[in-house]
Amino acid sequence: MAVTNDTIIQKMEKELAEAKRLSNDDAGMKAHIAHIHLLCELLLEEKPKSATPSSSDMTADEMKAMLGQEMTGKPLEGTEKRTEQDGANGHSIFDF
Repeated sequence: MAVTNDTIIQKMEKELAEAKRLSNDDAGMKAHIAHIHLLCELLLEEKPKSATPSSSDMTADEMKAMLGQEMTGKPLEGTEKRTEQDGANGHSIFDF
């Protein structure tokens, strides 16, 4: 769930009003200014939505391909487990 820029700006305005209200309390005012700083960073670091694909943009076939399965649901060639000698199985030297 994305937060709109308008919502962030409204929160910044509330924090600014609180900072003005607490102008005599240095620590309280700085706390609200710090909140404004964090909200500004949210707006400045936001990346365009088209630049970062989400998992919902991925099709089921693409997900299967990434997980090493063909369209038929069989494992891809060469990914099946094989039994070796002396009870060892797999491709790794750490497979016992």
